[in-house]
Amino acid sequence: MNATHPSELALERHLLDPAASAVKSHVESCQRCGTRLAEMKRQGEEFLQFVFPATVEKVEQAAEKGARRFSWIPLFAPVSAVAAAAALFLLVQPASDGFPADYDGIKGRGGLGLSVFVNRATGVHCASEGEPVSASEQIRFRVDLTRKPCHLWIVSVDASGQVSRLFPTTGDGGVLVATQYEIPGGAVLDGKPGPERVYAICTPQPTYYAALERAVQAATARGEPAVRSVREILGLPEGTAQASVLLEKR
Repeated sequence: MNATHPSELALERHLLDPAASAVKSHVESCQRCGTRLAEMKRQGEEFLQFVFPATVEKVEQAAEKGARRFSWIPLFAPVSAVAAAAALFLLVQPASDGFPADYDGIKGRGGLGLSVFVNRATGVHCASEGEPVSASEQIRFRVDLTRKPCHLWIVSVDASGQVSRLFPTTGDGGVLVATQYEIPGGAVLDGKPGPERVYAICTPQPTYYAALERAVQAATARGEPAVRSVREILGLPEGTAQASVLLEKR
């Protein structure tokens, strides 16, 4: 928040949950902020009415053609972008030239599967739930979708409650995906031993990252026990598909 008015991010959070907004009293009495909120709301409604349906139709058509690898379409909410770099992860180039043909990932809820790949002496390996990995391991991701297109986020959380934003790294709304999708690039773990759970979350409609982050933080607030046991995040929009993989950093 600046000297007189809330930031764009604070206004976005207010739109998402006015009852819990920390700036509610200000925006109710500020004409300037009220006007900005009305504009943001109008933009969001236009996005859902015109842009979203047209894009979903194109994605569904691509899925029906049986494309193995879907070229992602970045759909961000029509409000200010939130550039939140992952605090404990760094995007890197692919760690391998390709994946083995017979690998299989973790099956989640709602028709979403998540594969987390690590390097082994014998080649690329698909990690299982709770698998020990190097604390500085390079990892890559793939999702498999057997439902209608949805808006994908990939995040992780460690024992300290730090949520790291892995994909997409900027903007709001998530990335619209269908069928099977290999995430560009990858990540390198932070070098600190302990549990780290990777979540793939795919919502029916665009979702603010701030809301997703709060939901993950609330679900894993108990630290290591929660990171190890909480495979699904509660409080997300109805119809959200989820999958997660626990990594034990050594």
